[in-house]
Amino acid sequence: MKTATAKELRVRASSILENVKRGDEVVITMRGQSIAIIKPFKKIKKLFEPIGFGIWEKRKDMTDVQKWLDDRRKERFHR
Repeated sequence: MKTATAKELRVRASSILENVKRGDEVVITMRGQSIAIIKPFKKIKKLFEPIGFGIWEKRKDMTDVQKWLDDRRKERFHR
């Protein structure tokens, strides 16, 4: 774990944040005492299913999304 003073954080904020972005944790100190830890967010993967929720749940025509879209994008009137 790296450390940086409050003054270093003000002066070199972008480089400290780059270190955090790479996965390092940085302890911020002020007058010799630790006051904060800056660490990267953990990415949470959300499972998203485009079909089967809300008002679309019971639609039979939405089982194949690509086919449904193709049908909607067809010309309605032939010239």
